[in-house]
Amino acid sequence: MNLLILTSIILSVILGVGRMVDLALLTDAETGLCVVGSVWLRYAALAVAILLAVAAGRATKPEARKLCSPCKPSGVMAILGAVWIVLAGVAKIFLGSAPLAKGIWGALAICCGGWLCTLGRGWLQKNWKRPADSLTEVVLGSALFYWCVLARFMENSSSWHRVAPTVVVWQMLAALVFLSVLGRALSLPDTADSRTLCASGLTVWALCLCWEFPQLLDTLLRGGVLARLPDFFFGLGLCCIGVLGGICAVRATRTESGRKSARHSVG
Repeated sequence: MNLLILTSIILSVILGVGRMVDLALLTDAETGLCVVGSVWLRYAALAVAILLAVAAGRATKPEARKLCSPCKPSGVMAILGAVWIVLAGVAKIFLGSAPLAKGIWGALAICCGGWLCTLGRGWLQKNWKRPADSLTEVVLGSALFYWCVLARFMENSSSWHRVAPTVVVWQMLAALVFLSVLGRALSLPDTADSRTLCASGLTVWALCLCWEFPQLLDTLLRGGVLARLPDFFFGLGLCCIGVLGGICAVRATRTESGRKSARHSVG
């Protein structure tokens, strides 16, 4: 594995461990405000992890075409992510408060889940096949995260002093970029931006897995799952996307013969 990629992955895991300690001991559970240390230390840690992820992805020489081949870990993570996101959409429809907003969110979640399921099935098949001949499905599959960014800005309910709601926007943007570039890489591999794919994959590993998982664990331990069921399911889906991002970054940069990848790719 490339040293920069490995360093980025390890640093993101350390970020996750630090976030777990922060939530348990240094952050008020009711308000989400930091009770020990400056809030800017949290942002500094996030900035270091994200900048290293982007730098590692841009500095290496990944090949997006290497993803156009069967891969069980990628397939399993994509399908698990699809399941959790669809469950989040269904839960949002039945448990949400605003009928129009929850309907749009639920429909987009189902589209996203369908797209991830298509990717997962392709990776789990013995003979990999291109998931789509156009980018329409890619746009529909990633539109959920675009909507989440817009919704977060329209709510305008957070400040810089509450880290979690602010980082949600970063998570949604990272997932949006990653799924968009991944969809292009799999549908039109000759036009893919491999370095952006690798950088965004490492970024979602940091934000959607290593940052999100401690928050889900904290919610579970505090018994707040039922009160936030759609968000909890969606968080699990984000974690799966984060794992998928890390796998894709590693696969795109690993050293191997180009023949194996070419045999499974579809021209």
